[in-house]
Amino acid sequence: MARTAYCKRCGREVDAGEVCPFCGTRLGKNAAHVAWCAERTPVKDWMYWNSVMRLLLPGALVILVLVLLAELVSGGIGAVERMLASAFLPVLGILLAGVLAAVFLVLLAQGKELSDFVIDGRGIHETRYLPDPTPLKLALRMKAPKMPADGNVVRLGERHVAWKDVARVQLWPEKCMVLFYAPAWWLRIPAVCTPFCWEDVMEFIREKLGRKKKVRLPQSLAVQAPASPRRRQAAAYREPEAMQMRMEETGFGDLPAAAETPDAESTET
Repeated sequence: MARTAYCKRCGREVDAGEVCPFCGTRLGKNAAHVAWCAERTPVKDWMYWNSVMRLLLPGALVILVLVLLAELVSGGIGAVERMLASAFLPVLGILLAGVLAAVFLVLLAQGKELSDFVIDGRGIHETRYLPDPTPLKLALRMKAPKMPADGNVVRLGERHVAWKDVARVQLWPEKCMVLFYAPAWWLRIPAVCTPFCWEDVMEFIREKLGRKKKVRLPQSLAVQAPASPRRRQAAAYREPEAMQMRMEETGFGDLPAAAETPDAESTET
């Protein structure tokens, strides 16, 4: 199972539960977790391109607005119209295309990387590793181009999001991906799952966020809170009244009462 717990006494992963099946030690509430590893290729990963676009497009828009304001202040509306009719916009588009081409080459040269994901009682955690590092791959990731003394893996960085900070969750089942936002407009961790751990991850999210009304969740993750006893009692009182109103609307409430059947003595006489 992908959902396991860590027993401190045994020092190993065991099946999630209240006690360790090997030593009988009681497991803590936060001992259960879901952990998995995913391989990612930056040049083929939409989330890397999404991060680039979130910086590149607003930057280009700011440059365009500043240039238009400068032309408006210096020459008025006519200067702005002449600039728009000139080759400024095509040149800006060519520059954007050149930047995108350069980003494509950088992501292509970065190679593959590994992401370890852990979802536990505290939140969502991601640790990124670079297998088979080279000075070029490290330099392209803004890391010191120093080869590790032992091993063939370099840790690139970590990202953590607590459950209390998660404001929105989106599912991408086609890519087996869960997107965690904190705040609701900023993507913090795109968790690439595997079909093996998908259901365990969904169950963990329901337990931690399913009952929180402030968190925007897909319908499949939201948990409907049971009605309180007072609400159920009020609904039970309102049900006969609602039925009587429906009968009156349909005309069944105005039917005359059935005639009384004469008793046996009056019939004999």
